[in-house]
Amino acid sequence: MMDWIKKNDIVSKALSVGCAILLWFYVVSSTDLDMTKTFSNFSVDFIGMDLLTSNNLMVTSGSDSTVTFKITGKADKIADIDADKITVTADLSSISSPGDYNIKYQVYTTSGDVTVSKTTAAIKISVDRKVSKLIPVDLKINGTLPDGFESDDYSLSPDAITVTGPEKLLDTIVSAVAVYDISDIKTSTDTTLSYTLVDSNGAEVKSSYISVDSPSVKLSFGVRQVEDIPIVLNVTDFGFITGDLANVTLEPSSITIKGSPDVVSTLNQIELGTIDLEDVFEKEVFVFELALRLPNGVTCEDEITSVKVTVDPAALTKTTIELTRDMLPESSVFDYASDLAVTVWTTNEHADLLGPNSIDISLSFNEDALAPGLNEIPVTITPLDDDIVVVGEYAVVVEVH
Repeated sequence: MMDWIKKNDIVSKALSVGCAILLWFYVVSSTDLDMTKTFSNFSVDFIGMDLLTSNNLMVTSGSDSTVTFKITGKADKIADIDADKITVTADLSSISSPGDYNIKYQVYTTSGDVTVSKTTAAIKISVDRKVSKLIPVDLKINGTLPDGFESDDYSLSPDAITVTGPEKLLDTIVSAVAVYDISDIKTSTDTTLSYTLVDSNGAEVKSSYISVDSPSVKLSFGVRQVEDIPIVLNVTDFGFITGDLANVTLEPSSITIKGSPDVVSTLNQIELGTIDLEDVFEKEVFVFELALRLPNGVTCEDEITSVKVTVDPAALTKTTIELTRDMLPESSVFDYASDLAVTVWTTNEHADLLGPNSIDISLSFNEDALAPGLNEIPVTITPLDDDIVVVGEYAVVVEVH
């Protein structure tokens, strides 16, 4: 008998069967044990957000809340639970006004016969009224324009933006500030600028709960070039009388102009026009005003519209050369009925040296056109001295035989 037991290894087989039975009893009994699993930083799904929005309300804090909880149950149930089979929700549909709230949340799992224990019973959230507000856009200018240039005003489009968000937060916003550096600007510029929402202290107001209707503004920044520039007057000489000899002066002789750099940069003087000294000395109007005309797009800093022109005849003398009848050209057709007085301008030094021999007289007439009796004949006066100019037109009265 013993030999048969040894031969068939009955003892080893009996022990194996016994161990298997014991192991089976252990496994069966272990599935009946309770087991706990912890879930940390679990996101919450909020129910009723659409209702809040329809009431012009919005969650301003707590919407990103997470919770920690434990699920306890039989080992086989817990082993089957993972995050994909759990939902955490909080219902906001009962909220109808701004304020701070503690909202209870619920944990749902697809596995039954489990117990949920929460670390905290509620989630803290804040709700505010959702409003829109028109905020002015201000331009902050950094730097200064280069020498010789100045600002010619600017415009922002839009000059105000609509900001939407929590009422309490929007109440702190006073303006939207766009920054523009003008250090290297030498011409009028159009550009696009971003901006920053700021409070009364100039501090930035920034929140993911804020939205704007325009993320940027367009700036049109005008620049004028400023230049001191001379005024130039063209002078037509009157014989030997030049502008220098007549001491022609302008008041002002230069002006400060402002305008588009494209125009101002091309100018080196402002032309006042032309005066004829013959006209000046004949009329003897030695001080007069001439209109100042500037190119389009250019202005004068002092709003000067005219220039005072002064002609100073101090170095010159006006005198008369008297010619009696016997000094006039002889004629067999007529006799002179008048003498001739010729007005001339000359230098002060030459005035005392003038006489009838300083000018030449010639008559212009058609003998056949002369009628018996008194006739007036035009006279041509030609200076015989370089320092003489004749003023006016002349004629003599003759009596035809």
